[in-house]
This record gives sequence, structure tokens and C-alpha cells, in this order.
Amino acid sequence: MRRHRPDFLLLFAILCLVTFGVVMVYSASMVWAIQVTNASPAYYFKRQLIYAIIGIVVMLVFMNIPYVRIRQAAKWITLGTLGSLFLVLVPGIGHKAAGVRRWIGPPALHFQPSEIALVGVLIYLAYIFDKKGENIQSFRRDILPPLMILGMQFILILLEPDMGTGMLLLLSGLVVMFVAGIRRTHIFTVGGILLPIIGAFAWFEAYRNIRIKIFLNPWNPAYTNDGAYQLQQSLIAIYHGGLFGQGIGRGIEPFLYLPIPHEDFIFAIVIEELGFAGAAFLLGLFAIVIWRGIRISQHLPNRFASLLAAGLSSMIGLGVLINVGVVTGLMPITGIPLPFISYGGTALIMKLCASGMLLSLSRYTVDEKNPAPLDRVATVREVNFSLKGNRQQRAKKRQPALTNSSSLHVRK
Repeated sequence: MRRHRPDFLLLFAILCLVTFGVVMVYSASMVWAIQVTNASPAYYFKRQLIYAIIGIVVMLVFMNIPYVRIRQAAKWITLGTLGSLFLVLVPGIGHKAAGVRRWIGPPALHFQPSEIALVGVLIYLAYIFDKKGENIQSFRRDILPPLMILGMQFILILLEPDMGTGMLLLLSGLVVMFVAGIRRTHIFTVGGILLPIIGAFAWFEAYRNIRIKIFLNPWNPAYTNDGAYQLQQSLIAIYHGGLFGQGIGRGIEPFLYLPIPHEDFIFAIVIEELGFAGAAFLLGLFAIVIWRGIRISQHLPNRFASLLAAGLSSMIGLGVLINVGVVTGLMPITGIPLPFISYGGTALIMKLCASGMLLSLSRYTVDEKNPAPLDRVATVREVNFSLKGNRQQRAKKRQPALTNSSSLHVRK
């Protein structure tokens, strides 16, 4: 089918988020750059601006790549993702800093394979469930193989260690599996397998156990040196923010109170400097991106494209949900950055790459009132939140079949 214009509202919201993020990185990192990095106040700002420019170019490139090309490269993308996740754990190849090994590449061009895996695994799952179509019946044959690939990538990321990114990858992948239409019994089976494993990883690793205890009681003085201090300062920043905040560059927390304020906890700086109004504006932009992504998924005529759009939208939405939950003390501390806002090259570029794919997919949506010819019907699960609608559907199923053949229409 012919392509049309991309979703300009989605494009506008993404560009607003990137601009907002670059400004907030500058405001949050000035003192840290001077006092800790011994660099100019604009050190992190300049680097983030370069990452943003590269990411926007990547987004524009992917916006013009047909999703058919992405589907054709799905196997190679999966192999490349797995290979890079293995390489990052090899001493001498993977770069280690602050006790974790998450990067590969030369010193000036470090990149984080786990961020690439977040997108790569969604392409793989959309591809494999597109091949299976609606015939997803056997757990061993249809669910277990893609689940093993998903679990393998989760474990490799966990070994870095980076449980936050691993959990985001796992949850985004499970969303694609759910939307693909796996049976409810299979959903409960997958949950029964994964929950004990995740619980064991979270509880029996010392630093993760401490994070759970900090979440339950962040003001306990015994945990101050174990990470509670960062959450305490985040909550103080939120308290200082009020309705309209202290103003850009006038926050107290960036003055070495909140550790590394320009990275995972930058949302606390947003609230302190721009208040509840600024935070609501930022979350509103995220809501537009997620809404447009879901809408794109619902109006695509191809199953692979629809599953990929759902996966990319869920990956961005879950990243926002987890990061905001951590910063506000509603979830245990993880290392997930706030999409498009937190400082970091690979994370920003890959989120813009995912956005470019969404924009490309938006060029193939069809109008419900005047649908175009479909190359393959996108049969994905539709979530109905209306109880009344569910009762009406069940009532229709109980009605006897029509006997008048002239008025009978079979819908496949």
C-alpha cells in the first residue's frame, strides 16, 4: 500500500521532549560539571546536544525506511543484539565503570548494548508472532522458543548487572506477547515461571535487597549510605517544587545534594525547578507520544507492523512509568533513565530510533471510514475496558445462529 504523511503530532511531541531534555540536562548538570568533572558548566549540555542531533538524524532516516525492510532484517538484528550482549561481558571488550560492565566500544564512542536490545527484542517478537499468525495454541511450540530468547537477553543484561533495563525489556516483550493473542492459561504459566525467578534475583542479591528495604522505609538512617540518600534528596526536591517551582537553574538539589542529578533522577529536578505545572506538562507530552503510538498500532493493516508499534509504545510508556515511580518513591530504585530527558547517548539515540520506527509505521495507517486495501489483516488482541461492552459480547455469543442464509454474513 502507498505511504502517506507521518503523524506530525507525534513528531512534534517527540521534538518537544528532546528540547525539554537538553535544557533540563544543562540546568541539572552545571554544578556537577564544574565541581566533579572539572569541566565547563556546559560540558554535559554540549554532549547531550550532540547526542540529540545524531538521534534526530537517525529518527528521520528510520522514518523513511518501510517496515517491510525492518521485518526482513529481524533475524540479523536479533543475532547482532545477542552478540553485543555477550561481548559486553567479556573482559577487555566490555567497559567497566562504577562496578558494572555495560558498555563496549572505544573510550570516545562507548555505547550500551542493553539499550539496543530494548528495541531489537521487540522487532524479533513482532516478527516471530507475525509468522505464527493467529495459530498460537501450543505453549511448548509457540510460546517457549520466543520466551527463551527473551529470557536469555534478560539474563545477559542482569549479569552486567542492570536489573532495571532487564525488567523493562522483559515487560515490553510480554506486552507484545499479550497483544499477539496468547491464551490466558499461557499468560498465567509465563507469570508462574518468571515471578519466582525475578523475586529470587531481587531478594538474594545484597544491593537489590537493600533497595527493596529502602523502598519500604526510605528515611531509615541505617540505609543512608546504601542509596537511601539519593531517594531522600529526590523527595526533598519534589517538596521544594510546589506548584510552579523555583525556576530554571534555581534549584538547590543540583548543588551536589542530589547525586548525578542529570541522569536517572532528573525528574526530581524538573519538579523542583518547574513545579507540579512543569511536571504535568512533561507527562502530558509523554501521554501524547504513548496515545499516538497506541492509535498507530490500532490502525495498521499488517500484523507485524501493529505488534511492533504496540511494543515500541509500551517500551517508552513503561520507561516513563518506572522512572517516575522510582523518583517519587512509589517503586524500588532502578537504573532506568527518563526517556528523551535523562543524560545519556545510547539511551537517547535508541529512543529516537524507536520513535523513527513509530513515525514510519504511522505512514501506513488506514482510515476506518475509508480503508485502503490490506496487504495482510492485522489480527491482534483488543483490550476492552468496558464491562458493559464485555457483557454485550457474551450475550451475542449466546444468541442462536440465523437460519436465513440470504442475511447470513460470515466474518473471518
